[in-house]
Formats: sequence, structure tokens, C-alpha cells
Amino acid sequence: MKGFWSLTMYDPEHFFAPNALKRYALGTKNKTLKYNTDGSLTIYLGHKSPGQDKESNWLPAPNGTFSVWIRAYWPDQPILDGHGSHRSLRS
Repeated sequence: MKGFWSLTMYDPEHFFAPNALKRYALGTKNKTLKYNTDGSLTIYLGHKSPGQDKESNWLPAPNGTFSVWIRAYWPDQPILDGHGSHRSLRS
């Protein structure tokens, strides 16, 4: 991807979902993301921490209803075609 991507968490009223980490999005600009050995990226979404060793890839969610938006800015053609890219996003 030439540009960047972001994954953003919102509460039911479409505001940032408050959380202790004050983290509302993850994406390309997060330099602490930990990629898997095969180059894929695992993102954790949830109210409870997935564990201290995985918190760099954790997007805290409210305890209840929420929405998540992924945005790709200046994406390569496979993303536009809906076929993903060389890295997959798993939650």
C-alpha cells in the first residue's frame, strides 16, 4: 500500500469509545504494532486486555455496543478490488 490505513473504534453515538489507554485507533502510523513471523498482523478488539504482550495490537472496546471503521488511504488495487493485500488483517 502506498498510503496508510487506520482502524478506529466508536461508541454507539459515533464518538471515540473512552478507555484507560486513551487509544481510539490503530494503523500504519502506530510504530509499536507487532507483526507475525509470516508478515500478517493480528489486531485484538475487546473490552478486556488480550494480555500485556499483545496490548500493542489491542484496540480497546466499550463493554457493550460499538462500531469499528477501517479506512485505507491511497490503497493498492487489490484492496480496491476487495482481495486484500500482501498482509491480512485478522481480529
